Amino acid sequence: MPHNLAYQGQRKQQGFTLIELMLVALLMGLAATTVLLTMDSNGPEKKLKRSAYKMAALTELALDQAVLSGRDFGMVISDSKYHFVELVETRWQAVDDPIFGKQSLKNMVMQLEVEGFKWLPDKKDFSSNELFTEREVDDVLDEQEKPHVPQLLILSSGELTPFKVLFKLSGDNFRFLSESQQQYRVLLSADSLGLISVKEPNDE
Repeated sequence: MPHNLAYQGQRKQQGFTLIELMLVALLMGLAATTVLLTMDSNGPEKKLKRSAYKMAALTELALDQAVLSGRDFGMVISDSKYHFVELVETRWQAVDDPIFGKQSLKNMVMQLEVEGFKWLPDKKDFSSNELFTEREVDDVLDEQEKPHVPQLLILSSGELTPFKVLFKLSGDNFRFLSESQQQYRVLLSADSLGLISVKEPNDE
């Protein structure tokens, strides 16, 4: 009988130990999650700002290339990606350089304004058919060219289409963000002379 009591006591002790281990594991998991959230608390804002500075640097580089090489470039911008294009034999095509390849922004969106007006991408203003009105129309080539018709021109003369791009975090992830992160914005501005700046809209 004493042996059975001792065995039961041992089982109870083992049971409490197992529960304690489970609680410790749970607390460690919660602590790790808290640490990760704390470490990433400024992550989205920093990534947003880095994306804006990267676009600024690539635009400046494209402008330098245009002036030095005598080639005309452009930029195609959508909600969450952009790429650079070049005018080759009277048609726009993607720049054959990985540096200027397609840039995709994860969990971010961009809002483009050209010369003070929110851009509505009708893909006409800078299409090659508009630029070269005497050229014979080719429906097949026109269709291939459509994804590469730019909203912004980066010219060999050193001129640049004045524009602004407002970067913000995607609404798809708002449930994971604080209110300040949801409201965070970064603004990239460029004038016709190629002067480019990046700042938070509320910066002085």
